[in-house]
Amino acid sequence: MLLSILIMEFSNVKEERDVLLSLLNLVKKVVDVNDLVLVDENKRVVLGRELDVSRFEEFIEWATKQASPAFVEEAGGYVGIIPLVKLGRSFGSLIVFMDHQPSMEETEIFRIFSFLSSIVLENVRLYRELEETYDYVNTILNNLPEGIFVYSNGEIRFQNERFARENFPEEVMKKAMEISEEAISLGVQRTGEIESEDKFFSITSIPLLYNGETQALTIVENITASKELERLKRIDRMKTEFVANISHELRTPLTAIKAYTETMYNSLEELDTDTLKEFLEVVLDQSNHLENLLNELLDFSRLERKALQIKKEKTNICELLESAVGAIKEFAASQGVKVFLEKKVPCFEAEVDPTRMKQVLLNLLSNGVKYSKKDEPEKYVKVVLDKDENGILIVVEDNGIGIPEHAREKIFEQFYRVDSSLTYEVSGTGLGLAITKEIVELHGGRIWVESEEGKGSRFFVWIPYDHGTEDNR
Repeated sequence: MLLSILIMEFSNVKEERDVLLSLLNLVKKVVDVNDLVLVDENKRVVLGRELDVSRFEEFIEWATKQASPAFVEEAGGYVGIIPLVKLGRSFGSLIVFMDHQPSMEETEIFRIFSFLSSIVLENVRLYRELEETYDYVNTILNNLPEGIFVYSNGEIRFQNERFARENFPEEVMKKAMEISEEAISLGVQRTGEIESEDKFFSITSIPLLYNGETQALTIVENITASKELERLKRIDRMKTEFVANISHELRTPLTAIKAYTETMYNSLEELDTDTLKEFLEVVLDQSNHLENLLNELLDFSRLERKALQIKKEKTNICELLESAVGAIKEFAASQGVKVFLEKKVPCFEAEVDPTRMKQVLLNLLSNGVKYSKKDEPEKYVKVVLDKDENGILIVVEDNGIGIPEHAREKIFEQFYRVDSSLTYEVSGTGLGLAITKEIVELHGGRIWVESEEGKGSRFFVWIPYDHGTEDNR
């Protein structure tokens, strides 16, 4: 009967105050008492009349230590302390005022009340602490800048608000699921990056064990801003290197021109015709080199201002390629590199800017020569002319040092130079390929590269037939 009453009273309680009220009601129903006062573990009255608890402090401490109800006679009646204790943890005490000495049965009832109330109070507190911990962790997770989800058996078991809000692209989600599966199957942390819709995403998945099942805690972060910052820092660093490099590039021909000119000025009467001609050839060669550098800088300035222009006209493509090959042959021969043209289709005409397209070809041919392998017995740079139903295809192929995989997408960026020992031996501004790409794109075409480090490179230039004949900016 008593157990049934206890179960009914405590069945729906969710707060500590409800437990304590139920306890008071139970005591009043089952035991003949004059008054009840409930104090917490700090000996403060929480339920019942105002009472000077200080006079019972030692009694409360003793009863709590004994973890058992205790009664003393006082003013013609009895005062009892019913400690609410479980495993040494105090939840408070019930102070009972009676006009008679409690019987053994009543004392046992108080002991049962104390024990069961302590259990319920502990569970209520644990439940409250669990809820608070859940809210605390949820608040942290929901305010993180990253999207977080827990993955298991092909489905998402949990997701924070950021993940639900972000609406990640489908390919990003597919990649996140793949990495989550890897983390679960391998039992180790897995990471990856993916680019989608001009944004960059970082994915990290960590295996975790829950209820005997391995799940994956996966973090998806939009790192576009940090990638852009890295890019800007890299460009800034390349600009600094560019300034130092261009200063050197400009100084080299100027130094040569000045030295040879001074020699001729000071020794004009002593120099024979052949020596004078040789000196003048050096001056002319260095002047042409200086002119090329300045033209490249001017093109870069136009590129920055979006003012680079092309002027199309009907042009014989074979003659254009032959002219470019002829212009580079002397330089190539000085480097021991053979340059030749291969035609896969008959000669034809197309609407292009011949000057700018020759600039494109000379840049690619020059790079092929400059980046040839020193120890290659038969060094070559080959130009292949081809076409399809939509446009012209020009391939510039070499058997030089090749381009590392990590650099293939970056070589068309302004100021970028592949970081290698040979790169620093070769003159250049790091602008040639950026300008080349811009000229090709102004024609409505595209340029790309295939390369294998140590074996050579193939640059593809495709220009459409039908991009119009008007001037372009």
